[in-house]
Amino acid sequence: MDVVLSQHAEQRLRERGISVADVRSALDRPIGSPEPGEPGSVWIRGYAVGGRILKMCVDATDHHKVITAAWPGQEG
Repeated sequence: MDVVLSQHAEQRLRERGISVADVRSALDRPIGSPEPGEPGSVWIRGYAVGGRILKMCVDATDHHKVITAAWPGQEG
């Protein structure tokens, strides 16, 4: 699956020690239903590599377009 990262997401992944493999894994293994975000986006949680939970803000119509990502507790 192709994942498209926004410039903001690329920066946050570097800062937070999140790999693209973590993002792909979490998108492939979601937990629960998406939650509303800012207009045009939703929040998705899923299992990253190793089973850690990753929280991602993605495009509401294309969940492979990642706006940002964080480990729970690192948002902000």
